[in-house]
Amino acid sequence: MCLNLRPWLRGFSELFFPRNCKGCNSSLLHNETYLCRRCISNLPRTGFETWNENPVFQTFWGRAPIEFASSIYYYRKGELIQQLIHSLKYRNNREAGLFLGRIAGRQLIKSKLYLKPDYIVPVPLHPKKLRSRGYNQSELIACGLSETLGVPVSNELMMKIKHTASQTRKSHYERWENVDGIFKTREQQAFENTHILLIDDVITTGATLEACCNALLATPWVRVSILTIGYASR
Repeated sequence: MCLNLRPWLRGFSELFFPRNCKGCNSSLLHNETYLCRRCISNLPRTGFETWNENPVFQTFWGRAPIEFASSIYYYRKGELIQQLIHSLKYRNNREAGLFLGRIAGRQLIKSKLYLKPDYIVPVPLHPKKLRSRGYNQSELIACGLSETLGVPVSNELMMKIKHTASQTRKSHYERWENVDGIFKTREQQAFENTHILLIDDVITTGATLEACCNALLATPWVRVSILTIGYASR
Protein backbone atom coordinates (compact mmCIF):
# COMPACT_ATOMS: atom_id res chain seq x y z
CA MET A 1 0.00 0.00 0.00
CA CYS A 2 1.32 3.41 -0.93
CA LEU A 3 2.03 5.87 1.86
CA ASN A 4 0.08 9.13 2.06
CA LEU A 5 1.08 11.83 4.53
CA ARG A 6 -2.05 13.97 4.84
CA PRO A 7 -1.46 17.70 4.29
CA TRP A 8 -3.03 18.64 7.63
CA LEU A 9 -0.75 16.25 9.50
CA ARG A 10 2.29 17.61 7.69
CA GLY A 11 1.25 21.19 8.46
CA PHE A 12 0.75 20.39 12.15
CA SER A 13 4.17 18.75 12.46
CA GLU A 14 5.86 21.75 10.85
CA LEU A 15 4.77 23.92 13.78
CA PHE A 16 7.14 21.96 16.02
CA PHE A 17 9.71 20.62 13.53
CA PRO A 18 10.76 23.28 10.97
CA ARG A 19 11.60 21.79 7.60
CA ASN A 20 14.98 22.16 5.96
CA CYS A 21 16.07 21.30 2.44
CA LYS A 22 17.78 17.91 2.35
CA GLY A 23 20.20 19.25 -0.23
CA CYS A 24 21.46 22.59 1.11
CA ASN A 25 19.83 22.64 4.58
CA SER A 26 18.12 25.99 3.96
CA SER A 27 14.60 26.51 5.33
CA LEU A 28 11.90 25.28 2.99
CA LEU A 29 9.14 27.61 1.90
CA HIS A 30 5.53 26.65 2.56
CA ASN A 31 5.03 25.23 -0.95
CA GLU A 32 8.35 23.38 -1.02
CA THR A 33 8.82 19.78 0.12
CA TYR A 34 12.00 17.85 0.78
CA LEU A 35 14.21 19.91 -1.58
CA CYS A 36 14.14 23.64 -2.23
CA ARG A 37 13.49 24.90 -5.75
CA ARG A 38 17.14 25.81 -6.23
CA CYS A 39 18.35 22.30 -5.40
CA ILE A 40 15.69 20.77 -7.65
CA SER A 41 16.70 23.04 -10.54
CA ASN A 42 20.35 22.01 -10.06
CA LEU A 43 19.65 18.28 -10.34
CA PRO A 44 21.24 16.91 -13.56
CA ARG A 45 18.24 16.42 -15.85
CA THR A 46 18.67 14.11 -18.84
CA GLY A 47 15.71 15.29 -20.90
CA PHE A 48 15.43 11.70 -22.18
CA GLU A 49 11.64 11.68 -21.72
CA THR A 50 11.33 14.10 -24.67
CA TRP A 51 13.61 12.04 -26.93
CA ASN A 52 12.23 8.83 -28.41
CA GLU A 53 15.55 7.14 -29.29
CA ASN A 54 17.34 8.22 -26.13
CA PRO A 55 20.27 6.24 -24.64
CA VAL A 56 18.01 4.37 -22.19
CA PHE A 57 15.67 3.22 -24.95
CA GLN A 58 18.67 2.23 -27.08
CA THR A 59 19.91 0.05 -24.20
CA PHE A 60 17.06 -2.36 -24.92
CA TRP A 61 17.36 -2.49 -28.71
CA GLY A 62 17.54 -6.15 -29.68
CA ARG A 63 17.03 -7.18 -26.05
CA ALA A 64 13.37 -6.49 -25.24
CA PRO A 65 10.57 -5.08 -27.44
CA ILE A 66 9.50 -2.20 -25.20
CA GLU A 67 7.34 0.83 -26.01
CA PHE A 68 9.46 3.54 -24.40
CA ALA A 69 12.23 4.00 -21.84
CA SER A 70 13.68 6.96 -19.99
CA SER A 71 15.62 8.14 -16.95
CA ILE A 72 14.98 11.50 -15.35
CA TYR A 73 18.45 12.36 -13.98
CA TYR A 74 22.07 11.50 -14.59
CA TYR A 75 23.38 9.39 -11.72
CA ARG A 76 26.94 10.44 -10.92
CA LYS A 77 29.10 9.71 -7.89
CA GLY A 78 29.12 12.42 -5.25
CA GLU A 79 26.22 14.42 -6.67
CA LEU A 80 22.96 15.07 -4.83
CA ILE A 81 20.85 12.63 -6.83
CA GLN A 82 23.30 9.82 -5.99
CA GLN A 83 23.16 10.78 -2.32
CA LEU A 84 19.34 10.79 -2.32
CA ILE A 85 19.08 7.37 -3.92
CA HIS A 86 21.77 5.96 -1.64
CA SER A 87 19.92 7.24 1.44
CA LEU A 88 16.70 5.75 0.06
CA LYS A 89 18.22 2.31 -0.45
CA TYR A 90 20.53 2.00 2.53
CA ARG A 91 19.51 4.54 5.19
CA ASN A 92 15.76 3.97 5.49
CA ASN A 93 15.04 7.35 3.89
CA ARG A 94 11.62 6.40 2.52
CA GLU A 95 10.53 9.99 2.04
CA ALA A 96 13.22 10.37 -0.63
CA GLY A 97 11.58 7.65 -2.72
CA LEU A 98 8.16 9.28 -2.62
CA PHE A 99 9.63 12.67 -3.44
CA LEU A 100 11.69 11.38 -6.37
CA GLY A 101 8.65 9.57 -7.73
CA ARG A 102 6.56 12.74 -7.59
CA ILE A 103 9.07 14.94 -9.40
CA ALA A 104 9.70 12.20 -11.98
CA GLY A 105 5.98 12.07 -12.65
CA ARG A 106 5.81 15.83 -13.13
CA GLN A 107 8.55 15.65 -15.76
CA LEU A 108 7.14 12.59 -17.50
CA ILE A 109 3.59 13.87 -17.82
CA LYS A 110 4.79 17.00 -19.67
CA SER A 111 6.38 14.93 -22.43
CA LYS A 112 4.59 14.54 -25.76
CA LEU A 113 5.92 10.98 -25.82
CA TYR A 114 4.18 10.04 -22.58
CA LEU A 115 1.79 7.12 -22.99
CA LYS A 116 -0.40 6.72 -19.93
CA PRO A 117 0.01 3.19 -18.56
CA ASP A 118 -2.65 1.01 -16.99
CA TYR A 119 -0.40 -0.04 -14.11
CA ILE A 120 2.87 1.02 -12.52
CA VAL A 121 4.99 -2.00 -11.56
CA PRO A 122 8.11 -1.59 -9.38
CA VAL A 123 11.01 -4.00 -9.82
CA PRO A 124 10.39 -6.47 -6.98
CA LEU A 125 12.80 -7.48 -4.25
CA HIS A 126 13.28 -11.07 -3.18
CA PRO A 127 11.30 -11.75 0.06
CA LYS A 128 14.58 -12.25 1.95
CA LYS A 129 15.88 -8.81 0.89
CA LEU A 130 12.48 -7.24 1.55
CA ARG A 131 12.45 -8.58 5.10
CA SER A 132 16.00 -7.35 5.67
CA ARG A 133 15.46 -3.83 4.27
CA GLY A 134 11.86 -3.51 5.40
CA TYR A 135 10.66 -1.90 2.17
CA ASN A 136 11.17 -1.88 -1.59
CA GLN A 137 12.79 1.38 -2.71
CA SER A 138 11.36 1.03 -6.22
CA GLU A 139 7.87 0.64 -4.79
CA LEU A 140 8.23 3.93 -2.91
CA ILE A 141 9.26 5.66 -6.14
CA ALA A 142 6.28 4.03 -7.86
CA CYS A 143 3.94 5.32 -5.14
CA GLY A 144 5.18 8.88 -5.60
CA LEU A 145 4.79 8.49 -9.35
CA SER A 146 1.27 7.14 -8.88
CA GLU A 147 0.25 10.28 -7.00
CA THR A 148 1.28 12.45 -9.93
CA LEU A 149 0.11 10.29 -12.83
CA GLY A 150 -3.10 8.98 -11.27
CA VAL A 151 -2.15 5.41 -12.22
CA PRO A 152 -2.40 2.48 -9.74
CA VAL A 153 0.66 0.61 -8.49
CA SER A 154 0.54 -3.17 -8.79
CA ASN A 155 2.74 -5.41 -6.64
CA GLU A 156 0.82 -8.54 -7.60
CA LEU A 157 1.99 -8.98 -11.17
CA MET A 158 5.64 -9.93 -10.70
CA MET A 159 7.83 -11.53 -8.07
CA LYS A 160 11.53 -12.28 -7.66
CA ILE A 161 11.93 -16.00 -7.19
CA LYS A 162 15.69 -16.23 -6.61
CA HIS A 163 17.87 -14.28 -4.20
CA THR A 164 20.87 -12.81 -6.00
CA ALA A 165 24.07 -11.03 -5.05
CA SER A 166 24.47 -7.29 -5.58
CA GLN A 167 25.05 -6.18 -9.18
CA THR A 168 27.28 -3.26 -8.21
CA ARG A 169 30.71 -4.69 -9.02
CA LYS A 170 29.73 -7.13 -11.76
CA SER A 171 30.57 -6.90 -15.46
CA HIS A 172 27.86 -6.56 -18.11
CA TYR A 173 27.79 -10.32 -18.76
CA GLU A 174 27.94 -11.16 -15.05
CA ARG A 175 24.98 -8.84 -14.41
CA TRP A 176 22.95 -10.55 -17.12
CA GLU A 177 23.92 -14.02 -15.84
CA ASN A 178 23.08 -12.97 -12.27
CA VAL A 179 19.46 -12.05 -13.12
CA ASP A 180 18.59 -14.48 -15.90
CA GLY A 181 15.25 -16.12 -15.11
CA ILE A 182 14.91 -14.69 -11.60
CA PHE A 183 11.57 -12.93 -12.12
CA LYS A 184 8.20 -14.56 -12.57
CA THR A 185 4.74 -13.15 -13.27
CA ARG A 186 1.50 -14.23 -11.63
CA GLU A 187 -2.19 -13.54 -12.21
CA GLN A 188 -1.33 -13.05 -15.86
CA GLN A 189 -4.93 -13.15 -17.05
CA ALA A 190 -5.81 -10.01 -15.10
CA PHE A 191 -3.05 -8.06 -16.86
CA GLU A 192 -3.62 -9.19 -20.44
CA ASN A 193 -3.81 -6.41 -23.03
CA THR A 194 -2.45 -3.72 -20.67
CA HIS A 195 0.38 -1.19 -20.75
CA ILE A 196 2.83 -1.59 -17.85
CA LEU A 197 5.23 1.13 -16.67
CA LEU A 198 8.18 -0.67 -15.05
CA ILE A 199 9.98 1.35 -12.35
CA ASP A 200 13.47 1.11 -10.87
CA ASP A 201 15.80 3.50 -9.07
CA VAL A 202 18.86 3.42 -11.37
CA ILE A 203 19.75 1.82 -14.69
CA THR A 204 23.34 0.87 -15.47
CA THR A 205 23.55 -2.01 -17.96
CA GLY A 206 19.80 -2.70 -17.98
CA ALA A 207 20.25 -6.38 -17.09
CA THR A 208 17.74 -6.38 -14.22
CA LEU A 209 15.14 -4.44 -16.19
CA GLU A 210 15.64 -6.71 -19.21
CA ALA A 211 14.95 -9.74 -17.03
CA CYS A 212 11.79 -8.06 -15.72
CA CYS A 213 10.65 -7.22 -19.25
CA ASN A 214 11.13 -10.82 -20.38
CA ALA A 215 8.90 -11.99 -17.53
CA LEU A 216 6.23 -9.33 -18.14
CA LEU A 217 6.14 -9.84 -21.91
CA ALA A 218 5.20 -13.48 -21.39
CA THR A 219 1.70 -12.19 -20.59
CA PRO A 220 -0.41 -12.02 -23.78
CA TRP A 221 -0.67 -8.60 -25.43
CA VAL A 222 1.18 -6.77 -22.69
CA ARG A 223 3.12 -3.63 -23.59
CA VAL A 224 5.99 -2.46 -21.37
CA SER A 225 7.62 0.93 -20.87
CA ILE A 226 10.48 1.68 -18.47
CA LEU A 227 11.28 4.61 -16.20
CA THR A 228 14.14 5.05 -13.75
CA ILE A 229 15.18 7.99 -11.62
CA GLY A 230 18.90 7.69 -12.36
CA TYR A 231 20.93 6.90 -15.46
CA ALA A 232 24.43 5.63 -14.70
CA SER A 233 26.31 5.63 -17.98
CA ARG A 234 29.23 3.22 -18.25
